[in-house]
Amino acid sequence: MSAPSKNNIKQALKDSMRELKSLGARTQDPNRQISDATDALCQFQYLRPSVGVLPGTSTHLLKLEGTVQMMYQGNGYYVPVAIYMRDEHPMSPPICVVTPTPEMTIKPNHRHVDVAGIVYLPYLHEWTKKSNLIDAVKALSAVFTSDPFIYKRPTQPAAATSTHATPQTRTQPPYAATNTVASPSSAAKPPPPYGTSGTPTRTPDRPVPTVDKAMSKQLSTSMMSKAREMEELDSVLENSFRCPISMEIMSDPVFAADGHTYERAEMERWLMSKSTSPLTNEVLPHKMLVPNHNLRSQIREYVEKHPNAR
Repeated sequence: MSAPSKNNIKQALKDSMRELKSLGARTQDPNRQISDATDALCQFQYLRPSVGVLPGTSTHLLKLEGTVQMMYQGNGYYVPVAIYMRDEHPMSPPICVVTPTPEMTIKPNHRHVDVAGIVYLPYLHEWTKKSNLIDAVKALSAVFTSDPFIYKRPTQPAAATSTHATPQTRTQPPYAATNTVASPSSAAKPPPPYGTSGTPTRTPDRPVPTVDKAMSKQLSTSMMSKAREMEELDSVLENSFRCPISMEIMSDPVFAADGHTYERAEMERWLMSKSTSPLTNEVLPHKMLVPNHNLRSQIREYVEKHPNAR
């Protein structure tokens, strides 16, 4: 796919801004948004503009979504991201979200990316009207280079054909696990050119095959293994939903200036007598708490499915 021209990018952005206006958005500086987004889209050719709803809200914002190549141990990986530009841009920082495909998973308890994919960076917290999207993405890429925040989800091993198990000594690499630079097709698939769209194909209905006893036993073993995997994943998620101060599952999560998420009441109590981070002990640049709507939605959904969670 050839990269779109700068004129095509600007036209696509203008179309998105018109759509936002029709939806009632009150963009304070549309020309600055178009200019900054154009620079970012020219720099990162696998991002594309659209109108998106910020997760956990009903707010429509200009969204740049796709993949960005990031380096780890000398190899290139295409990381799926979405960047939401607020109506107050450039006075307010964008909201960056890592958007893993079903084959990927976010690293639990990562310092800069939470379980919902929300990105926390010093660059974003120190955002000024002179900041820009390109440097924000580069800061995120630098984090990936030192500590990858997304991995390929472990797959179910094939049924053994021998009585001797093959030892596994290789650790799980970052998600597009290869020893060469990843291509868009080997990781997250880049978006189509502007003005094109893909139509999902529907798998035709098929009769249910007959299952003999051997196959039934194999399916049962596979289902049990899958159940254990889901239990382990639930455990990881639950730990990610706990406040670092109280270790209780949060009901009103907020993120502080240190980039970490806490239960609002616990963090407010902490800030009454302290001006440092509960996790890093570093002095906080400010005491403002910002609601983490996306994580709160994730927690509510989890608690509904696991009423006994504490």
